[in-house]
Amino acid sequence: MTTKRLQIKKRDTGHRPSQSAELTELVTQGEQVRLNVQMSKSKRQTLKAKAVMEGRTVHEIINQLVDEYLNQ
Repeated sequence: MTTKRLQIKKRDTGHRPSQSAELTELVTQGEQVRLNVQMSKSKRQTLKAKAVMEGRTVHEIINQLVDEYLNQ
């Protein structure tokens, strides 16, 4: 398996949107890893409850939020 390397040029204005999309695509491919996040028990319960009401998983919600953040 070959690994793509993304070259990012440093600019005062930040990354161009196309580079951001490329970066998101690159980092969302490949091996999955576990991420632990500390939050209050009540926040976690509320998050899980809302996810169930929407027919989604916490995993899906967190990944969507991270993708949105990386695409900014």
